[in-house]
Amino acid sequence: MNAVSTMGPAEDTAQPPHATRYRPVLIGIDWGSSNLRVALMDAQGGLIERRESPTGVFAVQDGNFADALLPLCADWLAQGPVPLLACGMIGSRQGIAEVPYVTCPADICGLARKLGRVKLSSLCGSTSAAPLILYIVPGLNTGSAADGWDVLRGEETQLLGVHAGAANLYVLPGTHSKWMKRNRNSQIESFQTYMTGEIFELLRSHSSLGRVMAPANWNSDVFERGVSEARSGALESLLFRVRTSGLMGRFQPDELSDYLSGLLIGAEVKAGLAQFTPVNHSQPIHLLGNAQLTERYALAFAVFGQASCEMPEDAVFNGLLSIARVARLLDSAVDLT
Repeated sequence: MNAVSTMGPAEDTAQPPHATRYRPVLIGIDWGSSNLRVALMDAQGGLIERRESPTGVFAVQDGNFADALLPLCADWLAQGPVPLLACGMIGSRQGIAEVPYVTCPADICGLARKLGRVKLSSLCGSTSAAPLILYIVPGLNTGSAADGWDVLRGEETQLLGVHAGAANLYVLPGTHSKWMKRNRNSQIESFQTYMTGEIFELLRSHSSLGRVMAPANWNSDVFERGVSEARSGALESLLFRVRTSGLMGRFQPDELSDYLSGLLIGAEVKAGLAQFTPVNHSQPIHLLGNAQLTERYALAFAVFGQASCEMPEDAVFNGLLSIARVARLLDSAVDLT
């Protein structure tokens, strides 16, 4: 398994000169469907060391989750006991153990009380007297049997890693984009999922639209054109314009991917703003996630006249530390220096 190791605080992965003197208190684990990221953290939220691997939940074979995780942090654990806390799809039905959802509205205390527990030592055949426990943050659900359910895993921890202020709306772009509302009591009040990223990939790779596309060179003007057109049309009809725009020479083949992206993200923003109806469009919507994606969403919001701001990408590790503190997991951490 190939792993990438980086050092430093969440907002800056360059190792500070005194990083080795920090006292480790937590191994934070962000384990999604496609990637696995781990961080050795100190009590102030600094990332003493961070590593990652493409061994996401869906890439683990035959349920060997312990074998996928432990090589990334075995040397940290060899120095002494540090609690392991994970979030994301690792707690799903496809993960190491299904951790029941917490129903919205939910706060950090409610999540901390419902942590899942899995004995990793028994899974990896360890004979150590002290069991190695993986704690798992539950996901969230909202909705009802009558209206339909919505669920998420991992984004709740990412949102809790952002400083709590007044009631705000957050958008977390990705394969399944999440729009999340946090109220004045710092509860995650509600959320909505949009399958924008997955639909984009399906259309680009497995539809007739992909046949007229060439590898993309980012073109913000073409992307914004797609967003603008999505404001005033039905997506099911607009999507066919991707094909005709290529056939008729309206856009070049290497521009069609950005046009499709603009149509899809524009349709998502249109629906999201209609559902969550911001009272003041000058109050920014907070964007959390991959910098390339949040840049696209910021452009899309600007087309709609909606202010937005980008938040730290590594907020998930701050969220894991906050949950671990509330759950009193840090009480078991020892000084490894």
